[in-house]
Amino acid sequence: MAAIILVAVMGASVLILLPLWIGTMTETLGFSIQQVGFLASADMVGVFITSTSAVVWVRRLSWRTMVLVGLGVFLVANFASAFARDFALLYSLRVLAGLGCGAAYAVSLAALGDARNPDWSFGLTVSAQVAFGFIGFEVLPGLIDVHGFNAFFWYLNAWLLLAFLLSAWLFPRRGAAARDAVSLRLADIGAPAAAAFLGTVFLYIAISAVWGYMERMGVAAGLASVKVAEIIGWGYLISILGSVVAPAVSRYTGRTFAMLLALVVMLLTFFGLAAMTPDNALVLYIATTIVFQFFWSFVLPPLMATFNAVDASGRFIVLSSPAFKIGEIIGPPLAAYWIADGNSYQPVLWLGAVCAIIGIGLMVLVSWRKRHDA
Repeated sequence: MAAIILVAVMGASVLILLPLWIGTMTETLGFSIQQVGFLASADMVGVFITSTSAVVWVRRLSWRTMVLVGLGVFLVANFASAFARDFALLYSLRVLAGLGCGAAYAVSLAALGDARNPDWSFGLTVSAQVAFGFIGFEVLPGLIDVHGFNAFFWYLNAWLLLAFLLSAWLFPRRGAAARDAVSLRLADIGAPAAAAFLGTVFLYIAISAVWGYMERMGVAAGLASVKVAEIIGWGYLISILGSVVAPAVSRYTGRTFAMLLALVVMLLTFFGLAAMTPDNALVLYIATTIVFQFFWSFVLPPLMATFNAVDASGRFIVLSSPAFKIGEIIGPPLAAYWIADGNSYQPVLWLGAVCAIIGIGLMVLVSWRKRHDA
């Protein structure tokens, strides 16, 4: 489980550190807002390609082999990215990194779905991702100040090397066959599957758009970038409680209530970010970013458990990764499109609010349908 969770953490690593990634590119590479938006989603394009194909091979090929190949490609592409300054070359390398990342991430999601209690396995994974994010937001700003743009990739590769070594030793060689000898037939799970997939896509458009530009929002409100990174990092640490609490809340109140609670609170945080002025920026930014991160972590275990419950074969869960990535591919560039002067982020918050309502609304319908059928 330690190896599985660490691979899952690396699968989400670029999204976790997205505010720092966007901030570093904006301040050091001289790309336009739109170019930065596309580079922010380049990894997700690669992840989408390989993780989508995983529904075919994830129960057939060696898990350990696919994870090691995927992590190796990710590591090499990061090394090459440290020396790339041309937009087209850097974009291509980030897509290549995503191809490796996506293969490893898809296998880790299938392994987590096979756990005895998926709610808790996904909860532990989110907790580990949160811990990774906290360390990154505390350590990376200082490294970037000293070593520049390259520090981002050296930091990622240090973790990837650890994941590679641990996986070579501990990662399961092969997954279980499709549960109960049931094949994945989309015709049988059509409506719930489509709603779960689209719901996840819309929610991650909202999350990636707001999350990606959260660091920029703080800087635009007059806060120092180092202070912003520190606040986000501590918010990440506190948010680990969200993924721990969520399975218990889901158990006693139901997944529907847990997801709706997360929606309401996230909408309130968007309102708080929109209301920031230089006078209240510090207080509002601390409150909104911490609460947003807590409920982002909180909503993931019930969301992924709902996604997993759609299909009895245990293979549909791997499509949660491309669903995440489609949202992450669309979110940052779409947000960048609406940032007219580089300083007004209210359209990004409106985008986040609308997409979050649609996304969680669809997941609630799936949860209600499954409960009704049962």
